[in-house]
Amino acid sequence: MKKSICTHNRIFYGMVTISEKGQIALPVDIRRDLNINTGDRLLVVKRRDNGGILLLKQSIMDNIITQIQDDDDFLNKIKGGKKNAKM
Repeated sequence: MKKSICTHNRIFYGMVTISEKGQIALPVDIRRDLNINTGDRLLVVKRRDNGGILLLKQSIMDNIITQIQDDDDFLNKIKGGKKNAKM
């Protein structure tokens, strides 16, 4: 009988090993589930607690940056300004 893997809310996709060149190979299941393809670019971010890294698809980061650029309230909060204040 073949074992099946529960993929509902899956967060663990296996282990990777760092090569001598510092490279890793992402497991095929995570690449398929997140639609990560050859040539895609990933942003590498260190966790604040030094517990690991976060990989973000460049297209997702592009969307986040666009939303930040278009959100005057967000930008004003970062600058400590009032809502709708001129920058």
